[in-house]
Amino acid sequence: MFDRVEKISFGIVRMAGAAMMLLLAVCALVDTWYMIPGGEEVSFHKGDSVLGNLLAAVFCCILFRALLSLERRLEAGKQRLVSEGLGALAALWAFSVSFWWIFSAERLPMGDQAFIYGGASYFRNGNFSFLEPGGYCHIYPYQLGQISLVELLYHVIEPFQYRPLHVVNALAVAGIVYTGYRLVREWSDSFSVEVLYCLMISLCFPLFFYASWVYGDILSIFLALLGFLFLCRYERRQNAGYLVGMIVTLALAQLVRQSTTIVFIALALVTLVHLIRKRDRKLLAAVVLSVVLPLALFAGVYRVYEARSGLERSRGVPTVVTLAMGMQESRRGCGWDNNYQKDVYNAAVFDYENMKELGKQEMKDRVSYFAGNPVYAAEFYGKKILSQWSGPLYQSVFFTTDYQQSRPPEAGSLADRIGGSAFWTVLDLCDRLQFVVYLGMLFWFLLAVKRENGILRQLAAVAVIGGFCFSLLWEAKTRYILPYYLFMFPCAAVGYKEFCCYCSSLILRPARSRHMEDL
Repeated sequence: MFDRVEKISFGIVRMAGAAMMLLLAVCALVDTWYMIPGGEEVSFHKGDSVLGNLLAAVFCCILFRALLSLERRLEAGKQRLVSEGLGALAALWAFSVSFWWIFSAERLPMGDQAFIYGGASYFRNGNFSFLEPGGYCHIYPYQLGQISLVELLYHVIEPFQYRPLHVVNALAVAGIVYTGYRLVREWSDSFSVEVLYCLMISLCFPLFFYASWVYGDILSIFLALLGFLFLCRYERRQNAGYLVGMIVTLALAQLVRQSTTIVFIALALVTLVHLIRKRDRKLLAAVVLSVVLPLALFAGVYRVYEARSGLERSRGVPTVVTLAMGMQESRRGCGWDNNYQKDVYNAAVFDYENMKELGKQEMKDRVSYFAGNPVYAAEFYGKKILSQWSGPLYQSVFFTTDYQQSRPPEAGSLADRIGGSAFWTVLDLCDRLQFVVYLGMLFWFLLAVKRENGILRQLAAVAVIGGFCFSLLWEAKTRYILPYYLFMFPCAAVGYKEFCCYCSSLILRPARSRHMEDL
């Protein structure tokens, strides 16, 4: 019975993941969504270069075959030396580009970013107005987790400084690149896969551009990937120290960005399947602690700010209100932010139960409308998926080239052209990369989801599936997809290896059959 449950679980991951990635790969092949720098947060779409995408995928496969040929000729010691060197070089390149982008202009944090670093600065100086009714942290109390970490940094540096936060992001960008490289080494131990990963991730410019984005996205992705790596190393080495590392990094990732909840759900699911095959009490205890620790940290953070401010913690805006907004259509798009949360917050005069009732009623109305208009419902969710998952820049250039209140880069410089004349070139490059990565992720689900490899290796892949489902329900924003896109890079590199090996087996199989007949 347990063996059957495990088999079904792998089948669900394989089929659900493959269906999802087939849809996304086809959409990325023919369609592109983007936002014009300096404009409104409204997505536009255009036809993609089908030929360009296909040529990029063919080039990737040819490149991988060439790397395999080189791998056969290089001795193990040289393979390791070249691979390690490329891994370090990719991380250094990522840091260098991020560092250059940070200091190419003065990008003063605005919107939610400003509330994070500004809130931490106010709290450090004894001003707790953000916690009062109508204040940012009264509406979104969960942001206190990230704010508390920034405030800790302001014990070392002066408040209202955002450049150090940029530098921390640049270091986290390098950490993401190198942690992904170590994950590939854990999974494949193949020189060709490692080199392919380094080349692909070195072209992921949205990651580098977000170094100047002070909102915790980059840091939480780095911590989540580090948690994945610790889990993989524990599985291979059975050292409980790696579980401690996983618990700490995932807890911090959750403190920085609550969207890490998707990773915790994926961790719980793969662990349950893993425990069918192997009774591992240490892993079970670690997963329980991984869930409990963030809850305890948030409770502690809330209590500390209550004691310091003398103000009771707000319950914020109910989740159902955000879910209702995710079902609405506005000029920004299907499910995109239309200020509905704040409108409900003000209309209910800060009353949590009243807000919840308003959100529930809106959800009932939208479900009823969708049920009566199934064609519209399909179009709505189709546009909601595409506007998020088919945007190869993930709003990185849009958000980080808004210089309305900042000093722009030097006129005519590369940084200036990225938000202007070179925007379409950057978009096209990232467009080709997105299709290549999505296709590699499809190969992963089709060929690399194997029971002999164990289910724990599928944590990143299951998190991607969870992120896709979450994007259907929650507020739409292309930036929210970036973590799952970055989770795909190590998997996609392995996926191309599996695909090339599968194609080789198909070619060699008839030749072997003829040879056996001759014998």
